[in-house]
Amino acid sequence: MRFTRELAAIGAAVALLGCGGGCDGDRLPSPQPPRSPTVAVGDAGLDGTGEAPTEPRMPGFLDAPAGGLDHLFSGLAAAERGEPNARTLIVFFGDSHTAGDSMTSRIRAAWQRRFGDAGRGLVAAGRPPAKHYYQRDVRYGASGTWKAAVGGKSGDSEPFGIGGIRVFGDKKGSQLWVETCADCPTGKTVAQFEILYQAAPDHGVLRYRVDDGAWQQVSTKTAPIEPPHPARQVVAVPEGHHKLTLEHGGGGMLDLYGVVLERLVPGVIVDSLGVVGRRLGSLRSWDWSIIGEQLATRDPRLIVLQYGTNEADDRDLDLVAVARYYDETILRLRAAAPTASILILGPPDMGVREGGKACDRMKPTDAGVVPECEWRTPSVLGEIIAVQHAAAARNKVAFFDTFSAMGGPDRMHGWVMAEPRGAFKDHVHFTDGGYQQWADVLSGALLREYDRWRVAKALPPHGVAP
Repeated sequence: MRFTRELAAIGAAVALLGCGGGCDGDRLPSPQPPRSPTVAVGDAGLDGTGEAPTEPRMPGFLDAPAGGLDHLFSGLAAAERGEPNARTLIVFFGDSHTAGDSMTSRIRAAWQRRFGDAGRGLVAAGRPPAKHYYQRDVRYGASGTWKAAVGGKSGDSEPFGIGGIRVFGDKKGSQLWVETCADCPTGKTVAQFEILYQAAPDHGVLRYRVDDGAWQQVSTKTAPIEPPHPARQVVAVPEGHHKLTLEHGGGGMLDLYGVVLERLVPGVIVDSLGVVGRRLGSLRSWDWSIIGEQLATRDPRLIVLQYGTNEADDRDLDLVAVARYYDETILRLRAAAPTASILILGPPDMGVREGGKACDRMKPTDAGVVPECEWRTPSVLGEIIAVQHAAAARNKVAFFDTFSAMGGPDRMHGWVMAEPRGAFKDHVHFTDGGYQQWADVLSGALLREYDRWRVAKALPPHGVAP
């Protein structure tokens, strides 16, 4: 794998660039046993006090160009004012770090406490028959015969849709359901469901009902000359706790992209659309005639691209191609969602051993662990982060350097050995506690930048009536 001269120049430019219009963030702790991985600087702006930060402005880990987060901040300000249409949607595309909804659930709960709860957002239709599908702040299930096509999985074919997953089936009577979660931090009520599906000439009837109400139905079949296309069915309900059941009504195939739960009040929504094992190139390669239309309908105010960990495992990684993928994907995002800010969320540290699995069979010597069996950051991870930061600067979008916020290289083993544990033994994935700390530091950086934006716009501090 070669880091070409072109990318070396990009990396040098990033090093010289430093922080642009907005730079902030607090370092994630570097837990070492027996110390607990506790956030040192915590949830600034998440406790409801509304106090603007008083510490001097220091270079940090959030690099935001002037105006780069204005769409997000304008939406948050409107939500704080209680404007009727102040719905501020944040969409996370990413890999397993966001697919588990641990980090994103933490952000969802914290931001909805401050800005208002506008609903749970987009989830898959029921429980997809696919590995590693986990969503929080919602209940879901399935019965009968269903299949799932997951973007990037070998043998699974398009379309995948905005969530990277399509649930499909042709067995009449099979059911899927989603339900608000009365005992969750958020997602307790809903005022509107949206069913996202694919319409096509060979498709059948979709039946649905709310709670124990009467069954309704919609035909997903189109005229023979009409090309297949994404569609949606809006189901309004009285604000409250509800369960939406979907049933195959016969007549052909059903293709379902997901269900949206919203409240129609000012506030924040967080869509967690990560897919385990994926790279930015996966999202870029999927059918954007569908993703673009669905993203435009969702109408976000912030789009987060959280990738980099799986790219570090690619033996034949082409960093020039990765840089091009960011340019192309950001261009598509702006075309579909012109009123959204964009943030590239860099990957956290990860650990690998030069000796590989053979190290598991070795006993520590009197001199300690042999060098080949020490957990180290793969060198390519820094190159990937440099490409991401350069892409953010080139495209005038925000960048958050998670790796530096953790303290730099060779930190992950400390998180694994900490008590309580902050990361799992694979030295890639965090525990719930670790993901919550990541969420808190990212939130703190964004919200402190938002507070500064309010000052620059001559708006009153958070919590002070205009």
